[in-house]
Amino acid sequence: MNNITRSEPLASITQEQPVPRMQFIPIRKSELVEALAADGLAPDQASDFRTLCTFLGAYYHHDFYDELNELKDNFAQFNQTIAQPAGFDAEQAYADLSDTFVGVLQRGNFAELTKDEVTHLGGDHPLLDVRTRTPMDLYETVRIFYRGIRSEVITQKTTLSTKQITQDIFGDVVVFVRFRKEQNTRTRARLLERPTRLPEGVKPGSIMIKSFRNIVRSELPMLLPDVQVVMSRKDALYIGGPALIGGIPIALNILPALSVVLLVIGAYLGMSGSVTQDKLMKAVGALSALIGAGAFMFRQYSNYSFRKLKYQKKLADNVYFRNVNNDTGVFDTLIGSAEEQEVKEVILAYHALLVQGPVPHEGELDRRIENWLQQKFGLDIDFEVSDALGKLEGLGFMAQKERKIGVCALNEALSRLDSLWDHLYDFSGGKFPESGTGPRGKA
Repeated sequence: MNNITRSEPLASITQEQPVPRMQFIPIRKSELVEALAADGLAPDQASDFRTLCTFLGAYYHHDFYDELNELKDNFAQFNQTIAQPAGFDAEQAYADLSDTFVGVLQRGNFAELTKDEVTHLGGDHPLLDVRTRTPMDLYETVRIFYRGIRSEVITQKTTLSTKQITQDIFGDVVVFVRFRKEQNTRTRARLLERPTRLPEGVKPGSIMIKSFRNIVRSELPMLLPDVQVVMSRKDALYIGGPALIGGIPIALNILPALSVVLLVIGAYLGMSGSVTQDKLMKAVGALSALIGAGAFMFRQYSNYSFRKLKYQKKLADNVYFRNVNNDTGVFDTLIGSAEEQEVKEVILAYHALLVQGPVPHEGELDRRIENWLQQKFGLDIDFEVSDALGKLEGLGFMAQKERKIGVCALNEALSRLDSLWDHLYDFSGGKFPESGTGPRGKA
């Protein structure tokens, strides 16, 4: 499997420039198996092919078992409430967790946003009409992975008009965040400001992992924890305009009103002068002006708070219905997805070589599979042919024929898979099989 790729900067993907070809296969495994079984195989062969696919799924499920347990154990060390044992190396544990997690994402055909793209998350959201600010100083590490990018035309409705916007949509998104180890954070650019505190209930140095589905590019900032809704330019004009126009005459009358009130208070306390009916009436008028100014400011603050609360609800609703899983639950989701991707790559390559015969080089096999997926499902997929051939070799399914790349017959493939399964746990010598054997390497 190739390393996780750094995508082309999202800002450069426009309607005129097509999005990158996806590498993962967005077809249900059962649907793909049935399509392959019905294409070029006799009824008895189709039955054997379905059996082979079933046991391949079980074999790859076992292959991921250790990684799943390792991910859950390492993750628990960062988020548990009990004290860490003596000699616990947090950085080494984090490196182990990160490496294993990225390895699973690689096998699931995920790509990763660049650091620059993550750093600049935030700003105006054209669809929800909000503006967000991402508190990057709260995070020690932020990594966002995705797969299945596509472009869609989305309708944006406003009060006065409706317009069409072309947006990039990610089929699957995984967010990996490690919070800072300090409870309070303060950057050099904000030395005079109050330190930013971690969200309530978040343990310093802990890790948060979330997975989402069908996320629009502009929604990515909302997936990060403690994202803040800030006043947009339109809100500033909507709230600040009337405040400025109505506040000017009030501000001009505040100082004279305050001076009158202070004079009357001083006269009542016997500090200076005397209270006349005229001064009392002026004081009452001044107090009315002050009360009106306070009511005006409270009203503008309430308007801003209401709009902010409305936008917060929009963000929460928008993310809630796209959330797939959280923390340790993400591992089960990703492991299951990676298992399916591995199996689908193997059966596509095996079927193409079994039905259409050997190929002189990888490129021909790559072309066969991509054309078949295009014709059968209308999908433009960048198939990872070298990875699929590596898996076939690890399973022992490869068979060179006339110096061409080929595979063994179905009955022989079933026999080899049965042998691999029988030797997964070989206690005859009192030892487990050596690590590294199995579908990813030569068995």
